[in-house]
Amino acid sequence: MKHAKKITKKEKQVKLIKILFAALGIAFVIAAWTLYEDYMSRPGFLEKIWIADRGADFITVAWEKPRNVYRYIVTYNGKTISVSGLKSEIKLSGLEENTTYKISVRADSKQRKGFDTLTESASTKKTQTIEGEDSLMKFVNTLTDLKQTSETPLTYTTPNGSMKEMGDKVMFTKSGKCIVTATAEESGAYASASKTIKVEVLDSVYEDAEGADLHVFYKLNKKNCELVMNVSGTKDANIPQSFDYVDGKYIVFYVKGKNQKIITFGDKKTVYKPSVDLGHCNGFTIADGKAYSVRGASSKCVTFDPPNKNYITFDLPFDASGIAYDKQTGMFYTSQKGGMVAYDRDFNIVNEVGRVNHKKTHYYQDCGAYGGIMMHCVSGPNFHGTNYIDFYDMMNDKYLGSVECELDEIESLIVDDEGYIELLSNTKDEKDCIWKTPINMKMLRDT
Repeated sequence: MKHAKKITKKEKQVKLIKILFAALGIAFVIAAWTLYEDYMSRPGFLEKIWIADRGADFITVAWEKPRNVYRYIVTYNGKTISVSGLKSEIKLSGLEENTTYKISVRADSKQRKGFDTLTESASTKKTQTIEGEDSLMKFVNTLTDLKQTSETPLTYTTPNGSMKEMGDKVMFTKSGKCIVTATAEESGAYASASKTIKVEVLDSVYEDAEGADLHVFYKLNKKNCELVMNVSGTKDANIPQSFDYVDGKYIVFYVKGKNQKIITFGDKKTVYKPSVDLGHCNGFTIADGKAYSVRGASSKCVTFDPPNKNYITFDLPFDASGIAYDKQTGMFYTSQKGGMVAYDRDFNIVNEVGRVNHKKTHYYQDCGAYGGIMMHCVSGPNFHGTNYIDFYDMMNDKYLGSVECELDEIESLIVDDEGYIELLSNTKDEKDCIWKTPINMKMLRDT
C-alpha cells in the first residue's frame, strides 16, 4: 500500500494563490461586465444643440448625435414631443410669429433617461406681405416701376426671361401676357414672402412722331370695354362732341348746326345753353375747376366756370380740334391736323410734335392726357367704322402706337381717377355711350 504524497507548506501557498487569482479574475469579469452593461444601457452625452432655421411660424432645432439614443425629448413652452433617435433635428411648426421660445433637448436610451438637458432660446420671425397691384399693364421696352413694396428688398423674376431687372425697376422685352414673381428677401427679423403679378405688356413703339407709320398695339370693342352709362342730347342739339368729369358729374357738349348745349349727367340730367358761341365744341377739358373749350378749325379757345358761367374767349397760337389738361405735368396739349402742341399754364408753347401717318382720309377729334402722354382720337372716312387713339410722348416728340376702336365714332377721351381711359362714343341711333376701357394710364406711366 502506497502512502499519499505529503504537500508542502509552500505548495499549499501556491495553490491558495492560484485559487485567489482565479476568484479575483472571475470577480473582475463580473464587475467589468456589469459596468459594460451599465454603460451600454446609458445614452451618450448630448454635447451640443443649435437653432438651424427660423421662420414666422417655425423654428428648427438641431443637435450632434450621441451614441445609444433611442429617442430625443424636446420641450418648448410647456409642450413635449418625442423624436426618433435616428434624427438629428426637428422642425417645430405652428408657432406664433415674432415670439421667443425656450427649447430643451434630452437624449434617452431605450432603458434609461439621459442625464443632461441642453437648452436654446430663439424667436420666430415677423411675417411680411408684398403690397401692390396684382394685375398690371405696361409698355414693352420701357423702364418701369412695378410699384410693389415690402419690409425687405424685392427681386422680380419671370419664367420665360421676358423681363430685365434694372436696379429697382424692370423692363419687359416681349409683349403679351407675363407672370412676374415678386420675392421679398428673408432677413434676421422677417420671413421671406412672394406673390405673383399678372402683367399685360403692350406691343408699343418709340419712334419719331413726324410721319411715323401706324402701329396698332391694342384693340377695343364692346366685349372688352365696360358701358358706364348712356347719354343723350336734346332734339335741337343731339350730336356729342366732347366731355369731361368733375364733381361727380359727366359734362358733355352737344351740338346740331349752330345749336349748342352743355349737359351734365350725375344724379340727374341737366341741360344748359351757353351764353356765348362755342362753335363746334370739338375739344373740352377742365383744369383746376376751370373749363376750356376749342371749336375745331379755329384758334379760338373759350374758358368758363363749369357748367355755364363767366365765359372768356382768347386766341391760341395754333388752331385746335382737341384740348386736354395733363394733371401730372401741369401742361395743356392741343391737337390739330398739322400736329400737336404742348403749352404751359399760361399757354406759352413748350413743344410741337408731329403726327403719325394715317394715309387715308381721317377726321381729328378731341384728346386726353396723362403723365406726358397725349391720347388723340381719330375717326376714319366712315365715322362709325374703325376709329383710332394715337399715343404721343409730348416732351420727346415720339409716337408710341395706336389703339384700334370698334365702338362707333370716338369723339372724346378722359382718364378717370383710377387711371382708366374713358371714351365718349357717338352712335348712329343717338343713344350715345361713355365706355370705360381696360387701358390704364396710371399703370402704363408708373416709371
